[in-house]
Amino acid sequence: MEYHNILKSKITFMITNDLTIGRNDHCLPAFTNEKINKFIKDNDDKIETVIQNMINDYKNDNELELLKDPLLDWIGEYLYDIVDTMSEQKY
Repeated sequence: MEYHNILKSKITFMITNDLTIGRNDHCLPAFTNEKINKFIKDNDDKIETVIQNMINDYKNDNELELLKDPLLDWIGEYLYDIVDTMSEQKY
């Protein structure tokens, strides 16, 4: 559960940044807090899949301890294959 909570927190941080600063950087309007919360809620199953995939892969590689302080790049390798934060969405 500890690894899950760490990853969930960092993924939420990354998605929030993607939907605000990241969208501005791509000349797209930033999401409001309400839209960010809706996006995260709507994508919760996908986020949980990312977390479980990371935990399983790191456990299988005997590197689970690395997830106590994962780099955002490591998370991004899993996250962006499953969750799209840059497309024009219904929010």
